[in-house]
Amino acid sequence: MSEYISDEEQINRFNEWWQANGTVLLVAVGVAIATIVGWNIYADQRQQSIEAGTAVYAEYAEAEDPDARQMLAERIKSEFPNTSFAALVALAEAKVAVDSGDLGAAQTALNTAKNAAPDALLSELASLRLAKVEYAMGDTAQALQTLQGVRSAGYESWALELSGDIYLAEGDSANAFAAYSRALENADEGANRPLLEIKRDNTAPANGEFSPFVVPLDQALQEARETLASDDDSESTPNE
Repeated sequence: MSEYISDEEQINRFNEWWQANGTVLLVAVGVAIATIVGWNIYADQRQQSIEAGTAVYAEYAEAEDPDARQMLAERIKSEFPNTSFAALVALAEAKVAVDSGDLGAAQTALNTAKNAAPDALLSELASLRLAKVEYAMGDTAQALQTLQGVRSAGYESWALELSGDIYLAEGDSANAFAAYSRALENADEGANRPLLEIKRDNTAPANGEFSPFVVPLDQALQEARETLASDDDSESTPNE
């Protein structure tokens, strides 16, 4: 008797296997093909959407007529929600609102930008600006809470520095020092942040005790900048 299965027996076994499993196999292959085709269609549609959004945003950025610019802004928010284009438009609207002194409108626009941004960096940029507006509106607790949500490597150090500024303005030297110290620890490697170092040093405890900071924040920052400027001048002056 042959050691090998005859061709006829192999065909019979294949037919039996196909009757038992052929339908399942066809369905699996069909699903795989549909998935590939569906993904390609989605990718093509997404690319077309990105290209269309880019074109409209370019028109918006270059528009000089206020009415035309506003119409393009509304079109972007309507046709391309939850995209970088919508977030950038909202950030621009927030700046206009701040410049005109309308902090309420700025807060609304920044919340829109934060929610529309498809990535953490753009969302947290909106959060940094939102915290400034919230503090300017007198909502210190909300501003600090907003800053606590900023955790990306690109912005965390700046959020901590801004938190320190708020604590300092509120007379809380201990928390200001802690925030400035953490901001320096989280700064990008090799980053030069001399103003932040001055803030940290000026809020450090003396003999283990923190003193109330009575100089207004804007004045303290101006003095720090003047110190930096004088240091730069002395370093650039040639020895006689």
